[in-house]
Amino acid sequence: MAPFSSFVDLLAEIEDPRRAEGKLYRLPHVVLFAILAIVAGANSYRTIHSFIDVHIARLREAFGVMWWKAPAYTTIRGILRQLDPASVEAAFRRHAAVLNDARNGEGQRHVAIDGKTLRRSFDNFLDRRAAHILSAFASDTALAAPNAAPYSTTVWNCSTRTNL
Repeated sequence: MAPFSSFVDLLAEIEDPRRAEGKLYRLPHVVLFAILAIVAGANSYRTIHSFIDVHIARLREAFGVMWWKAPAYTTIRGILRQLDPASVEAAFRRHAAVLNDARNGEGQRHVAIDGKTLRRSFDNFLDRRAAHILSAFASDTALAAPNAAPYSTTVWNCSTRTNL
């Protein structure tokens, strides 16, 4: 669990909205296992449950959880849907800051930038221009900057911005 211990600690900072009686499954592990399932190809609560169920022995060994069985898909859904988005975003931003601060090396940073225009996003009737999405990826820390909101006029100066 050593590679994930700091990440699990950051996930533990997410506010858990459940009552004390409803905490059979710890929030950081549910969120982490959902992330692992999604990275492995899960696209629904049922497939997240299936991933945890299939790999429960490995997850017990790797993360020290004492679950006898995987949480039901309705339990996973209930836990994830109750989370405060701002609290989750704050935890992920802290994790990104930790990765950014742990960067090795000096000198220039390399950031890959990609811009897209969303098809059919313009509206002549409302006099709205096409939506543009800008993505940035720092190759040395493997951090991706979140997309700016469509119709935003924010412009990033990549030569001076270091915190993605």
